Amino acid sequence: MGEFVVLSELKADREKLSHFRGSHLSYMSRLKREGKLKMAGRFTDGSGGMYILVANSLEEANSLAKMDPYHANGLRTYVIREWQQRF
Repeated sequence: MGEFVVLSELKADREKLSHFRGSHLSYMSRLKREGKLKMAGRFTDGSGGMYILVANSLEEANSLAKMDPYHANGLRTYVIREWQQRF
């Protein structure tokens, strides 16, 4: 198992984003319950957010990130990086 940081950047206006907020939060909650989400949060400047996924591979992490309603509906773009916690 590895950990993967997902940097999610705003692509659409915030009004469109608000229509999918509930779906996004439900998806994050489901991943947390399943042990696939370590932590998540938004950037305070409103530019997007980040979360850390726990997955077997980069491909699995990418698949999980693609299913995020914000990403699936083209409201945010994302970049994934494998991450190793040191401290």
